[in-house]
Amino acid sequence: MSELPKEVEEYRAKVRDYAQKVVRDYAKQMDETNDGGDKIVKDFGEMGLLGMKVPVKYGGLGLGELAFAVATEELGAESGGASHSLHTQLNAIQLLVSVGGDAAAEWIEKGVKAKEIYAVALTEPAAGSDLGALQTTAKPDGNELVLNGEKIFTSAASFSTKMVVLARTSGNPGDRQGISLLLVDSKTPGVEVKKLDLMGIRGAGVSYVKFNNVRISKDSIIGKEGDAFRGAIKALMVSRNGYAGIAVGIARGAVEEAINRATARKQFGKALIDQEWIAFNLADAYIKVEAARLLTWRAANLFDKGVEALTEASMAKYYAAVTAAEVTRTALHIFGGHGLNRGSKVERLYRDAKIMEIAEGTNEMQLMAVSRTFQPKK
Repeated sequence: MSELPKEVEEYRAKVRDYAQKVVRDYAKQMDETNDGGDKIVKDFGEMGLLGMKVPVKYGGLGLGELAFAVATEELGAESGGASHSLHTQLNAIQLLVSVGGDAAAEWIEKGVKAKEIYAVALTEPAAGSDLGALQTTAKPDGNELVLNGEKIFTSAASFSTKMVVLARTSGNPGDRQGISLLLVDSKTPGVEVKKLDLMGIRGAGVSYVKFNNVRISKDSIIGKEGDAFRGAIKALMVSRNGYAGIAVGIARGAVEEAINRATARKQFGKALIDQEWIAFNLADAYIKVEAARLLTWRAANLFDKGVEALTEASMAKYYAAVTAAEVTRTALHIFGGHGLNRGSKVERLYRDAKIMEIAEGTNEMQLMAVSRTFQPKK
């Protein structure tokens, strides 16, 4: 698939305009201060970006996964942090849709309009890709639940109004049953948030969160108690392809910067781009970005057709992440010493790119997922 439907192409133009007019200038500030994602999310709500793949009945646009992949690319070309902020909100809303459905309609609609800003509290110090190993508990006490545990790499937590939390309401670590999705007010007594100082995707509010005897209503459970695992995994597998879109954007942004630099910079009497090894390296990078985009669009298109394209999403996420890491490194080489300056766009994109190989499932997890398609059934 190399062409976009008309409505998605129009949407892409809208996001690109915002990315280049607002995010391009704002990205450096987000990176330097490790702050500012709340403004970006509120902008997304006003523009309708948070409803792009949300069903129309919940106040969304229903454009689907292809629009999501396109939007994350456009934002990623300017800032991994801004694009990650979009991804976080859509990830949270997707969890509410997947696990809660109509019962969570109020919270889905508020998320679409950015009347609520959600943090996604899933990963724990001892439970990353293996969600079944999570140890955070929500134990009943009368009409309430008492929430205890730790979450790490909780996106948007530092500026969220609500947290979408996976916790164990029954069973033991390792069990897939007994896991519930909770919606917790971020200001509830006992919720402790410490923003992390990550190397990349800065400004996205990624934080360490501790729940210390947090008392919440049993009505905080989204969907059926103890039955959130399957819906959560489905939502996360779909969102993986959005992260591939971020990586494609980061890689594309780096290639564009490198081409501009190689065209303008003269060395030994001619432009860098006229040096064969420079031109060939740029050509190689350009091809890889195009290939990563096509893999991402293919998976998104399959999802939009109702196909459970989890293998295709893993392929896209893996290849896009590797491409982002390789291409940003190439761009840094072309910039030479100027690219090493803290705060230069290629230096920032280089740091953002490394996150792509780890977040939303490491490269190794993607390879494991893909390898299952050809391993003998046991």
